[in-house]
Amino acid sequence: MKAVKIIILVCFLSLGLSVTGQNKQAKLKPWVCTSGFWVVETNVKTPLLNKVRFYTNNGLLMEEKEMNGTRLNVKRRKVKIELKQMLETVTVAWEQQHKSEWVKRN
Repeated sequence: MKAVKIIILVCFLSLGLSVTGQNKQAKLKPWVCTSGFWVVETNVKTPLLNKVRFYTNNGLLMEEKEMNGTRLNVKRRKVKIELKQMLETVTVAWEQQHKSEWVKRN
């Protein structure tokens, strides 16, 4: 009888821990942008020529920039944060442009 009570107690404790563990939200990395994403295209033969494409979350191309003369190492945190800042400015400009086009149509 005592063993059954211990088993029931352990079951309730494990349920309680699993429920409280699910309430935490995942913290985003500092280089993650919620308004879109970027893609860097490089070539082995021309490593100093990079194309950076900025997309919305729906996959629409907002802008394409060509960065000549620099080698981008997208594994570095600093580069990721700079690309995030560029993405945010491109997103704001793109939203303003499309908002004005929508107002002109209606």
